[in-house]
Amino acid sequence: MKIIVAVDSFKNALRAKFAAQAVSDGWLAVRPQDEVIKLPMSDGGEGLCDALTLAGQGRFLEIPTVDAFMRPRSGRAGIVDGCAILESAEANGIELLRADELDPLKASTFGVGIMLKELLTTHKCRKVIIGIGGSATVDGGAGMLQALGCRFFDASGAELPPGIGGGDLKKIVRMERAALSGLLDGVEIVVACDVNNILCGENGSAAVFGPQKGATPEMVKILDDNLKYFAALHNDSGMCSGDGAAGGLGFALRTIGSRMESGAKLVMKESGFFEKLSGTDLVITGEGCSDDQTACGKLCSEIAIAAKERGVPTVLLSGALKGGCADLEKLFAGCFSISRGVCTLDGALKHTGDNLKKAAGALAAYANAFR
Repeated sequence: MKIIVAVDSFKNALRAKFAAQAVSDGWLAVRPQDEVIKLPMSDGGEGLCDALTLAGQGRFLEIPTVDAFMRPRSGRAGIVDGCAILESAEANGIELLRADELDPLKASTFGVGIMLKELLTTHKCRKVIIGIGGSATVDGGAGMLQALGCRFFDASGAELPPGIGGGDLKKIVRMERAALSGLLDGVEIVVACDVNNILCGENGSAAVFGPQKGATPEMVKILDDNLKYFAALHNDSGMCSGDGAAGGLGFALRTIGSRMESGAKLVMKESGFFEKLSGTDLVITGEGCSDDQTACGKLCSEIAIAAKERGVPTVLLSGALKGGCADLEKLFAGCFSISRGVCTLDGALKHTGDNLKKAAGALAAYANAFR
């Protein structure tokens, strides 16, 4: 049999490439004669760089940058045939911060701009795929624009210092974007993201995602007002789908000519998933937690839909199955929780790799049922 293992990361437990390896190991322990193709996947957030760089047999590199509070760190990126693969969370990621230091009024996307500029200049990449999930910022992408060469000035005519945050946007009375044209001429930037929120309002970045990033109700109002102001500086309304992604980073990327694509579909396309389906007998996908929302356009469902259109069944291995999952059962040939017995959440997370191996092995024992 030919098996494709196309799994997402198991959040807080296992990155996609390790999850794919665990499933492969478990299957091959029972059926060593089978062909197993490992395709770590991502919806545009965590795991995007691994998924596309490994699939394209590219190379990884470390880029000196800063986190959301301008502290030095090293960010990882990939290059495949001259195309750069970047996760913005390598610089402005919420998982890089302690819970007690979250502050979207101060957090900046400046480090994202540092990494993007390095890929365009030093590494001469003319195409960039950037995933923008997992951010700690609500700065409208202003910090990123600064790092790319955009200059912001206050009422006194002084230039605002690097690292502008969401609470500083109303200090800007004038901006100069001339430096962006030379840097971005002939560059294609594709944003991998499945968030369709607009920039401002009740469905906007501050209201929907701000509280997850440490924003109090008072902060949410300030941030929302500041984002409206920042959009107006660009003679823009911020009403495009995806403008509110990553605290408005989606908006800033649109203003420099980027285009947004579904993260799940983009990764499937760029990883060669569709081509590899030819002659495949079974697809195994997986994620950390599944419910009926999984069937509404999330990565695992997109994988199952694409496989089903080509007559290939898909099985879902999940860290946890919640709710009735009726919609999942219509989409997948089988839905299985990998949890074994009663245990704490910490225990389940700790044993994710072993549980995936055992679940895959049990599935392999019944392989002929999927032919």
